[in-house]
Order: sequence, then C-alpha cells, then structure tokens
Amino acid sequence: MTDSYVEVIVQDERDFKGRQLNMILLVLTLVSFIYGVMFTSMIGLTAGIILIPITFSQIKNRFREYEYLLVSDEMDISVVKNHKRRKKVQTFSLGDLQCMAPADAPQLERFHSHPQLKKYRYLSGNPDHSVYSMIFSNQGTPLEVLVEPTQAMLDCIKERCAGVLVGN
Repeated sequence: MTDSYVEVIVQDERDFKGRQLNMILLVLTLVSFIYGVMFTSMIGLTAGIILIPITFSQIKNRFREYEYLLVSDEMDISVVKNHKRRKKVQTFSLGDLQCMAPADAPQLERFHSHPQLKKYRYLSGNPDHSVYSMIFSNQGTPLEVLVEPTQAMLDCIKERCAGVLVGN
C-alpha cells in the first residue's frame, strides 16, 4: 500500500452561553476588585485577586481547534489552543479500528452495550457537521472516539480498512 496523508482541522465553535459566561466572569472580577479597593473590603479584594487568574485562564483558553492527522496507518489527534499551543492528545492505529460509522448508526449498539467503553469527544459543537464514531480496541477495552472527518479522510479510511466503514 502507498503512504497516505490527510489532515483535518476542526475549530471548536463555542456557543453563545460560553461567551456570556466569560463576560460575566470578567465583569464579576472587575466589580469585586474595584469594590475591594474603593471600600477597603478584604472580602472584595480577596475575591478579586482570586478571580483574576481564573478569568484570564478562561479567556486565554477560549479558542480551541482539534487536528486529526491520518498518516499511513496511524491517526493522531491533537488539540491546538489559541492557534499557538499544540498538544498531541492520542494516537490510534487503524489496525485497531473495529468500526467507523455515523454517531447515530444502529451498528454501534453492540459496542455501546459494552460496560468498559470509554468515550472521547473531539468535536466542534456545530450541529451542521457530520459526526462519526470510531471504535478502537485497546488491549481488549473498546474506545469510542467521536470525530468530524472530511470526505478525503473517509475515503482514505475506506481505502485502508474497507470492512470497518459503515454508512458512507
């Protein structure tokens, strides 16, 4: 077989409630800090000082992307925060892939009934994207990985593992 390379980048699309929560946290931090300084209140000042690092860490980690990298027979999943920091989350071998199907496919029921099934979600949260479930076997324990592949990635997996792709 020839080597293949497919890269998919999925941006995490935060919902409106997440943005509202960040704004409320920022306003609460500023109000408590200003209250503590103006009225020399130790409670307000302490709350403001405690909330400052929490607020900035929330704002700092606001933008997130998931990268699926399929090279030959391995799939790497990385998370990229704020377009700067990259961390490889997991690596899977396509040899361990047992089934890949749309997340709502009935073929996945036999895997979902397994008591030791571990689930990992690497999704954008956009309801318009198609979500696929990849079931891997890791030393007898099934792992379900939810991803949003492109058609090129589906074609590559179909070429590599023809019998495991359902519903394409």
